Amino acid sequence: MLAYGSLLFGVLSVANAFELVVTRGVCWVYVFGFFITVVVVHGVLRTGRFGMGIAMFVFYATVGTFMEYWMDYVVTPALIAPWAAVVWGLAGPFAGLSADLAHRFLPRTLAEGGRAAATGVAFVGALFVLVLLALSVSYLDPAPGLAHYLNGIGFTLPWLLVTGGFAGYVAHALRRAAGGARAEGPAHAGASPPYQG
Repeated sequence: MLAYGSLLFGVLSVANAFELVVTRGVCWVYVFGFFITVVVVHGVLRTGRFGMGIAMFVFYATVGTFMEYWMDYVVTPALIAPWAAVVWGLAGPFAGLSADLAHRFLPRTLAEGGRAAATGVAFVGALFVLVLLALSVSYLDPAPGLAHYLNGIGFTLPWLLVTGGFAGYVAHALRRAAGGARAEGPAHAGASPPYQG
């Protein structure tokens, strides 16, 4: 979990820096959604344990919440209140929960690659909604952030969903290429069946 959480934190950090330095017109969620989804879905597939999607965001939720508070409340007072940093911090674990729920409750009749792709779509769809929610309720003036996030939505949202599905399938393919062995999770009702690459 620590390795996945650290990798995810690294990808999110690079994504934010990339947006600040390079893109200036497209939100990091759309540009780096693929990489974030590969990490999350691969972690969920590899462990087969419900809650891994949430657990991967623990580092992000703790350190990221403090960083959001410091940068957007203390340094440049843009957040409504300190609780707004917590809203941002919780967006990640809730998006991870969507990956956990999708992987657990999607029909087992779907091929594992299809389930992984659908898990990726569910994850990025939830991430999109949660970021939109955080932008809408967290800032003193949400208009600039919302305009930036929704810029070109007719292209960027479908792009995000397609790349999320592709990333889920890539996570499945990477898992399969690694031999398909998976960690033994706890035997409980609703546990994922052994990996069948």
